[in-house]
Amino acid sequence: MPTLDARVRAPRLLLALASLAFGIGIACKQSPPPVVDSGMASCISSDTVALAGADLDRLRASPFVAGTGTSAHDLLAQYSNASKLLVAWNSRELLIVERGLFKVPPPGATIIEPGLAVAGSPSAISSAVAQHGAGSTGAPGLIDYGSEIGAGSAVWLAVRGRAALPLSGNLANLNVLLQDADFAGASLDLGEAATVRFDARGRTAESAGRLEERLRGFLSLAQEAEIHRPEIARLLGEARIERSGRNVTATLSASPDALAKLVADFAR
Repeated sequence: MPTLDARVRAPRLLLALASLAFGIGIACKQSPPPVVDSGMASCISSDTVALAGADLDRLRASPFVAGTGTSAHDLLAQYSNASKLLVAWNSRELLIVERGLFKVPPPGATIIEPGLAVAGSPSAISSAVAQHGAGSTGAPGLIDYGSEIGAGSAVWLAVRGRAALPLSGNLANLNVLLQDADFAGASLDLGEAATVRFDARGRTAESAGRLEERLRGFLSLAQEAEIHRPEIARLLGEARIERSGRNVTATLSASPDALAKLVADFAR
């Protein structure tokens, strides 16, 4: 049986996958079911600065998982009875929210209502239980933005502007992009082709212009760094960046295997 420590570590892969999408930047728009149902949303407190969500059933059915090595398999094994996962970060600690058909409580988790469980530190769980008791989410803007960009996607990330994500390596540079954003995030769609899309909403039109410029610079540097791996450099060079008013998007499509290799590279 997985330990609580293992279950808390596993979502870091989810954050890495979502952060890759944040760095490269498609959400296939669908209405039902909701990206974050009302029960899961009501566990999220007002101090949350980043949300990462996953449709675990979609991940299980995708060839993308095989290309990421053992890490994605470990994530899915840790949450074998869950269909959806939501990871909230408040700059200090993680809260893990699971939706699934639980015959028994997941190891180390607290059942809030049938089919809904939370895990994390005692303070994170206490905050989630109290927020759920209030009957609504404490972070409506973040939930709405995540639901907007993550509709129909297997993995998504939504972040408040000016947040500092706990990223390292290649991904650490992405925090610069958040300085000019109200919200930013990304989504990963896993169809016959895997598509990632970065989205950001600038605080002003001028902020959006800086976001676009910095994103182009980030991708250019990443492409130059992969000169000895032309297949990766080619993928990065095919990213499409667009700006409309305050909204900036970057989109990249590839085969699930190729994108999985890119994930492994950026997350190391």
